[in-house]
Amino acid sequence: MISQDRPHVYPARACLTAPSQKMKIISLIIPLLCQCSISSHAFHSTSTPPLLDVPVFSLSTRGDDESTYSRSTMNILTYASPISVKPHRMWSISLYKGTMSHENFAREKRGVLQMLRPEHAHCKAAGEAGEAAGELIRVLGGSSGLDVDKRAACAELGYAWERLPEEGGGVEWPYVLPSCFYYLKLELVGDLIDCGSHEVALCKVVSMITDVVVQYPEEEMDSLSTQKLREMSVISELGRVIPLDTGI
Repeated sequence: MISQDRPHVYPARACLTAPSQKMKIISLIIPLLCQCSISSHAFHSTSTPPLLDVPVFSLSTRGDDESTYSRSTMNILTYASPISVKPHRMWSISLYKGTMSHENFAREKRGVLQMLRPEHAHCKAAGEAGEAAGELIRVLGGSSGLDVDKRAACAELGYAWERLPEEGGGVEWPYVLPSCFYYLKLELVGDLIDCGSHEVALCKVVSMITDVVVQYPEEEMDSLSTQKLREMSVISELGRVIPLDTGI
């Protein structure tokens, strides 16, 4: 006689709760979850380059005294990067073809790379009212030395060009912009590398000059950046200087 108190047995439930059956179910679910994850983060090609935040430099180059069509000039340069430290400290810079800066550097094979401070983006002409709008950046990066005397224009904005301290060697270096964070004297190594719209120069750092007395790592972050110029509507997302009359 079977006791009425005997518990019922449910084979199907017992089977589903078995460890082996659990592992089987998990093994079926995981691939499905992975497929969902992959489909939501699918790779795709794009023509939009990454929007970088990099330091803003100005390259100063000497003109050819024998030519009336070439004079010392400065530009705005953001394609610049250190590439080696031994046996010589090396940097690479990229120069846009057809500019006076490119012409001067190709001929003289040297120049001074100037790391700009935020103050260079906030200057304005004497007596000008209102908020600063990056006039100095527009002079250096939005006009050509073939059309504009940038030395005179910078002086009008309160940034008259200066000479760096003499270091010997008998080499005459170009004038520089005052109040820059760093001045790197660069000398071309080898030939310019043709990269299409630009030519790349591999340069040896002859010397580095700064007016910072005490140097802390955090001070490096105080240099002028492309993100700051974009926020001020001085340059576009393509890195081009925005003229004041465009309103874009």
